Amino acid sequence: MEVTLKAYPKVNIGLYVGKKREDGYHEISSLFQKVKNMHDTVKVSVSSSSVVSVSVTGLDSYVEEKKSTVYKAAVSFLEYCNLTGSVSISVEKHIPAKAGLGGGSSDAASVILALDKIFETSLSVSSLSEIALKVGSDVPFFVYGCTLAYVTGRGEIVKPLKERKDLRFEITIPEGSGVSTAYAYSVLDKRTDLPSLPSCEELYSMYLSPFEKWSFKNDFEIINDMSGCSEGLFLSGSGSARYSVQVD
Repeated sequence: MEVTLKAYPKVNIGLYVGKKREDGYHEISSLFQKVKNMHDTVKVSVSSSSVVSVSVTGLDSYVEEKKSTVYKAAVSFLEYCNLTGSVSISVEKHIPAKAGLGGGSSDAASVILALDKIFETSLSVSSLSEIALKVGSDVPFFVYGCTLAYVTGRGEIVKPLKERKDLRFEITIPEGSGVSTAYAYSVLDKRTDLPSLPSCEELYSMYLSPFEKWSFKNDFEIINDMSGCSEGLFLSGSGSARYSVQVD
């Protein structure tokens, strides 16, 4: 059986980062908005096997097979469900890497959802999210299947929200750019002033307000050069992607 899914990116509408936790991760507060004007295509097929076998194609120029999020997602799913099988994954990439758009996380979530369908495990969202978190902090959002959510904790706490229908997001990628997430967080760790993280109510209230009243901030702006950017251009994730918002 083969399942093909579209893996869409997300943008961060505001991204606030707290101090590093004892487990090495950071507390965040953000609205994640799925954007559907680009996508990766993820194909997953499974054949019978008494052992776990995972193969990945399409990512050779991006990452080593066993270090890819899709490989980790497949292994984590099979281990969680105590299953075996020969899993083949093909990824057709269109979402830029290291852009703050969550492309790798969305790909991983697509693998988890595809395997849940193929094996007919019918896992709860809570279980899918538990598997997703083993792969990466942004992956749980993508298994929820919502367009907008308030995300906090290290990314594992996802509260789906009703999205606005009058907003259109356009993504741009500066040439020759790309920001390592690990490096970006290491720079933030040098901050001496750590304001409190905004609540879901604060961020969602601003999201629902007239666009001209938006005052969202992204803490990673101190790492990404926003000089020369036109007004109304926002940074997504740790960078380097920017996005604009059009109101219909």
